[in-house]
Amino acid sequence: MDVITSEAVNLSVSTYKRAAYLAIRDMIVELEIPPGARLVENDLAARLNVSKTPIREAIALLEADSLVDTTPYRGATVRWLSTLEMEEQRFLIDAIELPAFRLVVDRITKPELAELGKVITRMKRARAKNDGPTFRRLSSSTHAMLFASVGYPRLDRFITALTGPAGLRYDRVFVDSFDDTFDLMLELAVGRYERIKQGDAEGAAEHVSSFRDQIGQLNASRLGHELVAPYFGPAS
Repeated sequence: MDVITSEAVNLSVSTYKRAAYLAIRDMIVELEIPPGARLVENDLAARLNVSKTPIREAIALLEADSLVDTTPYRGATVRWLSTLEMEEQRFLIDAIELPAFRLVVDRITKPELAELGKVITRMKRARAKNDGPTFRRLSSSTHAMLFASVGYPRLDRFITALTGPAGLRYDRVFVDSFDDTFDLMLELAVGRYERIKQGDAEGAAEHVSSFRDQIGQLNASRLGHELVAPYFGPAS
């Protein structure tokens, strides 16, 4: 499956490599370029009004993000979603985030909590409008904001990687397509914020674990659904 070429896009970011990366990444995350599609450098260069060099560099970054696979003679294709990756994603997030809530509670400041509260309010508005892309970006931001307060750079990088583009594709498939999952994701974020605000690290961990269990079970039950199955590869 090749990329469907559409109207050219004028990149407004000064660094073409970064701009190309962000543009293609967003198209993959939003499934505008679906799993299994081949990334044709000439087509993408024409679409983004750049040379092939930044496209090639962007594809290398996308491969590092686990969004793209590159093979000899065939080039780059968008990775299929997989149940193994989905399970691994959840395991790693729980393994890193849940024990760190104690540090978050101890170190997060009142101004940081206030900013986080504003993001939660924006998430509620996005949910009310069924605005999946905005909701997912804000949800990812809440992770970054919480754990940035700890002050551990490597923890920041781990969280960014885990809640970044590869994970956002799963949210795009499951959260945007099903109201009950959408609502559970919002309840998870709101409850986590409220418990952190109260200084209850254990309660935050229990709340998150419980809701992730519910969401995980729902997602697993829908792997064969017509809105989900086309994005998972044959080896899933």
